[in-house]
Amino acid sequence: MNENDQQVAQPSVPAPPNPYAAYVSSPPPPPSKTKRALWVVVGVLATAAGLVGGRLAMNALLAEDGPVDAGRYKLVPPASFEGLTLQDSGPRVDAIKEGQGAPKPGTTPVAVVYADQAGTAQLVVSGTAGRFTDDDPGAAVTAGMRAMGIKDGVVTTHEAGTPAGGALRCGTLPIQGGTLPMCMWADHSSLVTVTVPIENKPVTLDALAARAKALREAMEVPAS
Repeated sequence: MNENDQQVAQPSVPAPPNPYAAYVSSPPPPPSKTKRALWVVVGVLATAAGLVGGRLAMNALLAEDGPVDAGRYKLVPPASFEGLTLQDSGPRVDAIKEGQGAPKPGTTPVAVVYADQAGTAQLVVSGTAGRFTDDDPGAAVTAGMRAMGIKDGVVTTHEAGTPAGGALRCGTLPIQGGTLPMCMWADHSSLVTVTVPIENKPVTLDALAARAKALREAMEVPAS
């Protein structure tokens, strides 16, 4: 085999562009076992923030020829939800915000937890609001969730609900000897991830989807 043959046999071919990869950053788990579960979820939500970032990079609305409903809604987490209380500060919320990174121009990130009366987190919410031009929000979410490693590549489709249409997708992510159910909704105004803390009792995707849909109806409100 001559030198030219070797060069052909071992080309340096860049991988296909991945609009999400450049924005994905998962902080390493700290040594403390008591914090391991928290940081696993934080890593997942940082990855979900990467999905948001990639989507914004591709679809940020910079002109006036986008969808008429782009940016029509904003995200306002309610003070309470299905008997749970809003937590918008604390170590878990701070860690999620760190994982999200700096907000992209024209967007407003959200990172909150809903906890029971004992103060135990039951839902973890991470996302952003802005003006988005996705022709197919569902396809964007499905591609991003599969890129994250959703178990067997299976992403389920659920009724997105109101007020802004769009898409609601769910899947189960394998993590450190267990699984993490997660749902995402996306439309022309927001993209949000909803998960259950890994240390909690497992829930079905249908159950989590129902709660994500209900939270969306309470959380996504007219921007003006």
